[in-house]
Amino acid sequence: MKDHRTAILHALKDVFVPVLRQRGFKGSLPHFHRMLPDRVDYLTVQFYSSGGSFVVEIASAGPEGKPRGYGATLPIQKLNASFFRNRLRLGSDLTVGKSDYWYVFGPRSYDSPEPVRSLEYYRAIALRVVQDFERQADHWLLANAGAA
Repeated sequence: MKDHRTAILHALKDVFVPVLRQRGFKGSLPHFHRMLPDRVDYLTVQFYSSGGSFVVEIASAGPEGKPRGYGATLPIQKLNASFFRNRLRLGSDLTVGKSDYWYVFGPRSYDSPEPVRSLEYYRAIALRVVQDFERQADHWLLANAGAA
């Protein structure tokens, strides 16, 4: 299972992280933030505890970059999307009631073992993350800025 996770991490670093950098995000897997004049955006990659899949969540806060309540005293560099109630899982489609989207890349710890696939398989998953980010993130982050 570890080999599958290593492969998807490499693909995310090669394909997705450069897109985040181009968009002004700082940090490293799994947590990123972007400080803008009117808001602070957060992005977190969270792997399923049993392996095989992950979610990418985004959140936004006003210019102070803080959530209300839990985490409000932490510096921005220590915060991540999980501190915010109002957040979006990339790939979800709220118009059809689908709010919980997971990117599947390999077997879970309780599944039958599978061989590691080609690098292109994992890169294709990372590309789907990029496509969902480009399709959903900017619009959602702008619309939800300050709704921490």
